[in-house]
Amino acid sequence: MPTPASPRFAASTNGYGAILFDLDGTLIDSLPGLTRSLNAILSEDGRRRVDDDEVRLMVGDGIKVLVARAYAATGLPPENDAALNALVARFSAHYEPDPSLGCALFAHAPEVLAGLLGMGFRLGVVTNKLLAPALTILRDFTLLPVLDTVVGGDTTPHLKPHPEPFLHAADQLELSPQRVVVVGDSFNDVEGGRRAGMRTIAVSYGYTRMPVSEFGADATIDSLLDLPAAIMNLPTIAEIAT
Repeated sequence: MPTPASPRFAASTNGYGAILFDLDGTLIDSLPGLTRSLNAILSEDGRRRVDDDEVRLMVGDGIKVLVARAYAATGLPPENDAALNALVARFSAHYEPDPSLGCALFAHAPEVLAGLLGMGFRLGVVTNKLLAPALTILRDFTLLPVLDTVVGGDTTPHLKPHPEPFLHAADQLELSPQRVVVVGDSFNDVEGGRRAGMRTIAVSYGYTRMPVSEFGADATIDSLLDLPAAIMNLPTIAEIAT
């Protein structure tokens, strides 16, 4: 269970009621596990291996795009959607039995989530990763007990940056989108949150193919420890919809 909030978190929430986090690149460094499973299927097909630096630029748009990018980077891409689906199934067979293998929490994640919980925020995760491995990772790193909702890449018909996953999470939390803050490392997080009518905070340490400064987030932080202050500095909600 989370520890009591430390004094650094004792601040006004400005009317915001929930924080929705991205998973890969925001709370969890998942590159080693993704790279391992990609290299397993690439090796089976006689292709060269990819490294974490390459995979860092491939993640964020769901499993099908991840696999397609890895194959495009190492030779010819899958010739059609059926071929891609077969590769995704092979990737999942390697990845899903132990998606936490090689993963690590980003610095201060448990402390910050506990502090936000102590401030009265409701917490959730919205990820393009499939729900089952996302839940496994969150459970393995003991983050699941502090979360009120988890939305995976197969929870709604659309992936981020579509606003639907964020709106689905807000519905589950029974909060208006205006009372929700999105925290993530990619343009998809910021764009999806903004399209859903939510405030957005970008982290600078994650996985992205474009400069964080170009996301258009309401704020950018270099460490999760900076998150409570960034939330406190967001514009105050004058009239909170319930």
